[in-house]
Amino acid sequence: MTKTFKYIGPWIYLFLGINIALYFFIFFFQDKISFNIRNYTISAHHYLVDARSRGGSFDFLRALGQFDAQWYLKIAEKGYPENPQLIPNVNKDINSGLSYAFFPLYPLLLSLFNTVINNIELTAFAVTNVLLLINFISLYYVVSQLYSEHIARKTVFLFFLFPFSIFFRSYFTEGLFLFLLIWFSYFLIQRQWFYSACFLSLLFVTRPNGLFLAPLFLFFASQEYKKNRIRLSSFFQLGTIAIFPFFLWLWFCFYYTSDPFYWFSIQSNWYNFQQFSFPLTNNLQTIFQFFSLPLHAFHKSKIEVLTILTAGALLFYSRKKIKPELWWISLLFWAVPLIFKDTMSFSRYQIISFPLFIYLATALKGLSYKLVILVFLFYLFFTSLFFVNWYWVG
Repeated sequence: MTKTFKYIGPWIYLFLGINIALYFFIFFFQDKISFNIRNYTISAHHYLVDARSRGGSFDFLRALGQFDAQWYLKIAEKGYPENPQLIPNVNKDINSGLSYAFFPLYPLLLSLFNTVINNIELTAFAVTNVLLLINFISLYYVVSQLYSEHIARKTVFLFFLFPFSIFFRSYFTEGLFLFLLIWFSYFLIQRQWFYSACFLSLLFVTRPNGLFLAPLFLFFASQEYKKNRIRLSSFFQLGTIAIFPFFLWLWFCFYYTSDPFYWFSIQSNWYNFQQFSFPLTNNLQTIFQFFSLPLHAFHKSKIEVLTILTAGALLFYSRKKIKPELWWISLLFWAVPLIFKDTMSFSRYQIISFPLFIYLATALKGLSYKLVILVFLFYLFFTSLFFVNWYWVG
């Protein structure tokens, strides 16, 4: 590990410099894009009011808290409501129970640090950037151990300069989820089952899609059991470790709402799903309607379809190039939104899929790698201005 940190040192400074430049760019050039008052008023929940909606001035910390970030800030400060009503036609203004759609680990982390800082936005900004740096180091270390220092360096810059990585700089769960996923994956590959189960248990209470990693963990653990490398008692102990935090979340939901699966009911009612009765069918129709779609929109757009197809192509070409555990993880995070959701946010769902960027790092060489990095960097800065002005990104 000492050797790894010796080589990563200069790249950390470069990465920090890029992020500082990005923040200054947002601060000085945010007014080059108009504030999207329609999206802000109609299409989003806002716990903390953006002064620009009332003719006020730009607030850097507040501008980074877009869309779902407002829910996490609210939960971190106010907690989850007791005895909320389940309202079939979701109204963000009257249905406080919508908070239960968001899993508890990230807002709990914010709440703990906020006891010291006592400013929820400053706390969120600090936690976000600490996670960003830790994830940069973690991904570099893990990839260098599994592949090489050269591939690790290329991977981290491809990954964290990807345009939609703007979400790693906001108050979303992606940063925490990525940290847990990196180390869950590493310990799974190393067959260090206790540590893998511990990280998996935290993934379960960070985002709902973490639950879909359970079959993958059980499959690889069962293979070890069949080879007599894990005792049956240990197998059940690992399962208990993995499920315990999620059990606490179910108990919490039951205690405050009388329904342990209230979070699921809320998520199912978040949108009017009459038009999404068969998500996979609807998503396939959206793909085939590509040429008639707008470039960018909330639910159906060319950008989302291009992301689906690009990620699918990367999965196909990487199937024999990256470690099977990593490939299956990326496949899950690609397939689950297609099967169970609509295309909304699909681009954001893929930013945690770091194995695809490992494959890109192995495939891109020389000039092609440098050109992709420059394109990513340009669009990251470009996307950031839309992001802080309440345009839908991802």
